[in-house]
Amino acid sequence: MKAAPTPKKRSARRAVRSVAVTGAAALVLAGCNLFGNGGSGIDEAGGDNGAETEQGGHITVHATNFAHIDPQSITFGMWLVQKGLLEGLVLQTSDGTDVRPAVAQEWEVSEDGLTHTFHLRDANWSNGDPITAEHFVRTYERLLDPDRGPGGVTTEASSYQATLGILNATEYSSGAAEDFEEVGIKALDESTLEFTLEGPNPGFVMGLTHPSMLPLHPDAIDGDENWQQPENWRGNGPYNLVDWVSNSSMRLERNPEYWDNENVALDSIDVQLIEQGSITTTVPYESGEVDIQGLGEPADIARFMNDPELSEHVNVLENSGTTYLARLHSRNTLLEDPQIRSALSLGIGREDIAGISETTEPASTLVSPIVPDWSEDIAAHDQMWGDEAVEEAQRLLADAGYPDGEGFPTLHLLAGSDFAQLDAIIDTWQTNLGIEVVKDVVEVGVYVERRAQLHDEDYLGYWYGSFSGVSTWPYQVQQLWDPNFTRQFALTDEGYEQFQEINEDPDLSATERNEQIEETLATMSDPSAQAYAERVEDAQATVDEAEQQEILREAAGLREEAEIFVPVVWNSSVVIAQPHVQGLELRAQADRYYFKDLWVDEDAAE
Repeated sequence: MKAAPTPKKRSARRAVRSVAVTGAAALVLAGCNLFGNGGSGIDEAGGDNGAETEQGGHITVHATNFAHIDPQSITFGMWLVQKGLLEGLVLQTSDGTDVRPAVAQEWEVSEDGLTHTFHLRDANWSNGDPITAEHFVRTYERLLDPDRGPGGVTTEASSYQATLGILNATEYSSGAAEDFEEVGIKALDESTLEFTLEGPNPGFVMGLTHPSMLPLHPDAIDGDENWQQPENWRGNGPYNLVDWVSNSSMRLERNPEYWDNENVALDSIDVQLIEQGSITTTVPYESGEVDIQGLGEPADIARFMNDPELSEHVNVLENSGTTYLARLHSRNTLLEDPQIRSALSLGIGREDIAGISETTEPASTLVSPIVPDWSEDIAAHDQMWGDEAVEEAQRLLADAGYPDGEGFPTLHLLAGSDFAQLDAIIDTWQTNLGIEVVKDVVEVGVYVERRAQLHDEDYLGYWYGSFSGVSTWPYQVQQLWDPNFTRQFALTDEGYEQFQEINEDPDLSATERNEQIEETLATMSDPSAQAYAERVEDAQATVDEAEQQEILREAAGLREEAEIFVPVVWNSSVVIAQPHVQGLELRAQADRYYFKDLWVDEDAAE
């Protein structure tokens, strides 16, 4: 096994020029070897030169605040845990293009792609207890508990990712299957864990790097409701939780029981918790009190990028996320008309909106252009912005009976926080199409509720969101805006009312409920959304990775064509780090980097 590198000048950090982010064409990454095994030669410690790690050092980082760190419920806390408090079977490589061994030292995949067998290394929990395959099984039984509800994408929903395709997992989580023994997760012995899938899934191993699949110490979480507190914490990651001041800070210290402790460089990490949506000053960073911080304010980004010295602190992962609009459910059926949706999409001034920040680009697709073999041909229209797009939008709107926006009902733009992009979207719609748009910024909990409501006729419009994720076709097409989620928002108003009634009917068994929901989604959603779902199902039936990728590309095109979700801009992740912080390389997943990969070179600060 190679060891982590000795401190050296950071090679992963890209020098950032004082210009807008470059185009997507140069950003194609290598594909993932997801049907391979753990013995593929990937460096387990993330290093590249075989030298010994010099331990020592401390850093302070920023993280978005959270109520808890249970990775089985969606909060920002699950990403902090993923960075280094818990460790799953595999980790992503530092650039996010492949996987590397973690608790599993190797694995095999059956010829038909249905069975994945993982062999655990000798590893311990932070209290010294050995980690066993049964611990993973019990963790996943808790994750799939029907009382937790099905996996979702909203705050506090179960974090299980249904697109992993584990046999009978969704059936068990919905209550349709009552015996966990029917789920395709088995401990063959203390160190061997087996997954059986419903169909071949080249994205499965990469999917195991999601926080939902992190192991939890079963005895700890079963025995104490305060298991997340520092005094009760039992983790298996490179760092232990030793202090947590709610809404303020955390302190992490190197875990001596971690299996690869010799290749963990930093002794301790302080985490400053920042409220979502708050404007974070860079003064502590510039005074040396903070070592790693995300930049979100356009003025701060521009200042750092354009400063000859500060630009050396900037790390950019270009086009790693997508800002989008999604159709709300309303008794007003206007947005059920594909022609109207196309007009609204083409009427968005994507170039103007992207111009707010140096780290955004106008988006032609929901799929990020950093996905291997991405191309513009999956976009809903040949030209998504510019004069031609606006002229086509105006023509479509006039043909639908709303010339220059006359008589068009007021649109509502729902968001959980205020953003400059919201005003830019509103301005360009009003300028290009002559329609009136009202911004509706509400508390996050209300935002989640309103997204799910069937609104009255006087409330028509879109909700505003953003997403980033692993740069693979399975993740970007099957998981982000997945088939059920897409079809749900593509339902007619009558279909969505029926969908709600089925969900709320106490007399239905889980099996009956699932069957009726599928019937509703398949027959009462937009035809393009249903065609997309069918192509995704086709992709899951092949073990040939190249063939699956091509099918998923076609599916992505159908999802774009539905225009239920409308891409607005691609966002780049911008993180600043002090020169002495080494090993930082940003990945597309929301955790961005692992603490394990970082070390400190005090000479670099001089």
